[in-house]
Amino acid sequence: MKFKIWLAPLRNNRGAVGSIPLMFFVMVASVFLYLGIDVYGYISQQQKLTIASNELLEVIKAENGFDAVNREQFDRLLQKTGIDPAKVTLTATSKRVDRGDPVTVEASMVYECIGLKPLGKTVKLSIRVEANGLAHTFFR
Repeated sequence: MKFKIWLAPLRNNRGAVGSIPLMFFVMVASVFLYLGIDVYGYISQQQKLTIASNELLEVIKAENGFDAVNREQFDRLLQKTGIDPAKVTLTATSKRVDRGDPVTVEASMVYECIGLKPLGKTVKLSIRVEANGLAHTFFR
């Protein structure tokens, strides 16, 4: 019985005048839902990139620098989290720093929001993550 009450504006004898506000509300609600999904996607991608950068920083601290092998490890970790490694720009402190010297990892990527595509707009937001630490191994 309650279901018939909800469908009453769609079946009145005056035409489609009663259903226009309902359809407009559905359109606006769906745009806000898409924007909410975009916010969640942005935060999720940022957290994944932060975790991968922190893991790489721990490896770099133990090995006293960054090299091509570390980049391959980083790329594999990104693939496991669902991020395309080709879209990530990575800069880090190169090899052979001494114990106690600072090492840094900077990763960045672009996140494309799809929430406004029904309105003909695309928004690209940049995600930038930086991790800092000190090298662990002492070289002589």
